[in-house]
Amino acid sequence: MMSPTLKGFDNPAAMPPPVARALRNLGPDLSEARRMRRWTQEGLAQRMGTSLSTVQRMEDGNPGTALHTFLRALHVLGRLDDMVKVMALDQDTLGLELARERLPQRVRSASGKRAKIRPTRTSEKGRETAGDDDELEGF
Repeated sequence: MMSPTLKGFDNPAAMPPPVARALRNLGPDLSEARRMRRWTQEGLAQRMGTSLSTVQRMEDGNPGTALHTFLRALHVLGRLDDMVKVMALDQDTLGLELARERLPQRVRSASGKRAKIRPTRTSEKGRETAGDDDELEGF
C-alpha cells in the first residue's frame, strides 16, 4: 500500500490556509466583477478563449485552475494592470528592506587598493575640478 502524498491540489494539507482563503475570495470576486459587467459565464469564457467549465471552476476558487486562467480573466475584466502593479518590485517592502540590509557598508575598488584621489582645485569659473580634463557631467 502506498503512503499518501502531500503533493497536488487535491490534498488540502498541501495548501497553506492563507492561500486557500485567497482562492475562496478570488473566485467569488471574479464572479461579482463579471456580473457587474452584466456578462454571463459563457460570455466571459468566450472573451477569455476558454471553456465554460473552466470559468465555473475559477469562480468556485478551484485550486486546480491554472494561474494563467486567473490572469486572462483579470485581463478581460480590465484588472490585470492592478495585479502587475501589486507585484512590482517597488511594492515589495520586505524584499527591498532585505536588499538594503545586505548592502555593504563601504565599496572598495576591484583591485582592493585605495584609489588615489587628486586634490581638488578651483578653475577660473569657480568650479572645483579634480583634474584638467576630468569633468563630471550630470553631477
